[in-house]
Amino acid sequence: MRYVGASVSGVLRAPVESVWDLVADPTRHPEIAGSGEVRAVTVPGGRMGPGVVFESQQRMRGLSYVTANRVVIWEPPYRIAWRVGFTFAPGVAQIWMFSLAPEASGTRIENGVALPYALPNVFPFDLLHREIARREVSVIRPTFTRLASVLGTSPPAELVERLEAPAALTALLPSPWLQGGLWVGLGAVVAGLLLRLRRALPR
Repeated sequence: MRYVGASVSGVLRAPVESVWDLVADPTRHPEIAGSGEVRAVTVPGGRMGPGVVFESQQRMRGLSYVTANRVVIWEPPYRIAWRVGFTFAPGVAQIWMFSLAPEASGTRIENGVALPYALPNVFPFDLLHREIARREVSVIRPTFTRLASVLGTSPPAELVERLEAPAALTALLPSPWLQGGLWVGLGAVVAGLLLRLRRALPR
């Protein structure tokens, strides 16, 4: 059993401090989010830090909604992570992260996500895991082009993709066996209810 997620990393020719000022300011995320779904972000009091909840106006496939995101990792100027949630339940869903490390040629940036559900490591679930991870990678990759554009530098010549949730993020989640069991149990309950409903309907 393992959590679903993905990450992409690459080196941008920019100092760590410049990259940090951009990725650690959620109000700038509409400029850099590769998904194009982030439209506007509000940070209460305008100050970031551990435990801060910021709201993000999102638009996906014509649907507008608001998320309430709790900062779960805050290590300036190297690492920030926030857990997505809802206005009535902040920070209960997927966790996103930027991790920065200085290199001779600039800054190595890792952008990753851990989704809040786990799947078994066996067929056919491993295929589903890879497919979901590839979709996440396709969302993350454009972020590097956008980051380079805002920072006034060229995009990384080579990106490294990982079809796994970053360990730093899964460490913040319950045991994947517990989480997977909860999802299986929920699925069984829903399936049971649907079966009962089907039997109750007139033929």
